[in-house]
Amino acid sequence: MRRFSFLLPLVLAAALTGCGGPGEIPQSGGAGETAPPNNSSIQIQITGDPVREEPAETAPAALPADPALAEIPETGTAAWTLEDGVLTISGSGVLSEASWEKEYHDETVQSITKVLIGNGIIDLPYSAFMDHDSLVSASIGDGFTYVPSETFIGCTNLKQVSFGKNVTFIDGGAFERCGLEEIAIPDTISFINIGAFANCTDLKKISIPASVTEIGEDAFKNCEKLIIFAPKGSYAETYARENGIQFLPVD
Repeated sequence: MRRFSFLLPLVLAAALTGCGGPGEIPQSGGAGETAPPNNSSIQIQITGDPVREEPAETAPAALPADPALAEIPETGTAAWTLEDGVLTISGSGVLSEASWEKEYHDETVQSITKVLIGNGIIDLPYSAFMDHDSLVSASIGDGFTYVPSETFIGCTNLKQVSFGKNVTFIDGGAFERCGLEEIAIPDTISFINIGAFANCTDLKKISIPASVTEIGEDAFKNCEKLIIFAPKGSYAETYARENGIQFLPVD
């Protein structure tokens, strides 16, 4: 019995050694295991946003005459009516007084959003619509040969203007401090007078035809966003270059 008791610890030690022994950490990479590749880092392809082509700037187009002008009487004494925010000037000749301004602070007058100047009217009182903040659009009839001085000065919400077919020049300050963003000058016009569009800070585009052969000093003063569209070689191109205004040629 003493012999067996001496051999038992040796047998147990051998058995434990064959099993890897106590505390031994098995090694990976044996048969059937796949080792990770050396270049196992994740590769992320970063792509930029697609190149966006900005649309080419386009010249503003002239607004057609308001169809309502054809319905306004062209004869009789010059007069005006105001209905639903539309001020209509009818009859013939000169409207000598902007008599609606006698009630200038009246809410009804302040609500004028549109002006229609009939084809029989040839002139308006000085600064007829000065500081009409509510005015958004104006249509000038065929009786006018010019846009009178300071007619729309201070109309900060004026966005749309259509010209009659006989307008030949825009007088000084006619649209000064207006809210115009773009406008097309008709090819009947040859002269844009001093300060005509001065301080129109929202004005971004103006189309000037080759017919314009004179532009007065400071016609576009403080129009910092402005682009002049005009035929190449025209007077308007020369004016733009000389006054540091961005110019784009049109056909």
